[in-house]
Amino acid sequence: MDLSPAQEAVFEKAKARVSHRLTFGKTSQSRGFLATELLGPAIPDAFKDGAVQAGEWQQTPEFCMNGQTLEEPTEQHWLGHCLSMAINEAVHEALEHFQVDGQPYLNPHGKSEALIYIHVNQLAAQLAELAEEEESA
Repeated sequence: MDLSPAQEAVFEKAKARVSHRLTFGKTSQSRGFLATELLGPAIPDAFKDGAVQAGEWQQTPEFCMNGQTLEEPTEQHWLGHCLSMAINEAVHEALEHFQVDGQPYLNPHGKSEALIYIHVNQLAAQLAELAEEEESA
């Protein structure tokens, strides 16, 4: 992609403000799924170099509300829920680690927290649908 000198200057200015230090790789210890939790080894802390935090994510399945199952969940429902937990955790961590001027560009603990979960859940549901289509093809 060829940038004009003006576009290059704007990009360089933005790039100088950004840091993103989150990486993904296979580990010897797998993440474990429970009905409402994703558990695993400690993960790098986005705010303290060298520190770690608990590798846990909690999420009630969308097909459950107030402890009541809304329908008899199928294996596909549970696969979609596990995918949603994994994607929610990954996006949450990516948002913490993607920083501008040393602060999260969009803080997943900030005022938009609930909207972030809504958007990520929608994305996860769409991706689960794609997976189901591929599996049945």
